[in-house]
Amino acid sequence: MTEKRLLALLGFLLGLLGAVLILVRVLQVGRNETIDLDFFVRRLVDFVLGIGILLGSVFIFRGTTSSGGAVNLVVGAVGLLLGVDTTGAVLGIVSGILGIVASDTFR
Repeated sequence: MTEKRLLALLGFLLGLLGAVLILVRVLQVGRNETIDLDFFVRRLVDFVLGIGILLGSVFIFRGTTSSGGAVNLVVGAVGLLLGVDTTGAVLGIVSGILGIVASDTFR
């Protein structure tokens, strides 16, 4: 296994873990949590960001590592700024960095 595939695989796995952490948070509902429009909007934003990191990770794994890395980097940064899920967003950012580094090793 070459270094480019190893970096891409590591970026994919970290992005997948970050996306799963964000998507699991979408499914958690507390006992005394009021369900209103704000609740649905927050969950929808979490869901979109989780799916975005998941798709970026699939791009990294399928070979278009530069675009997948850019997607994960941007979506992770947006998630971190919005306070979606800190661990998942940081894993998305690290996955994006690894995807961009892996794309440089292809040349």
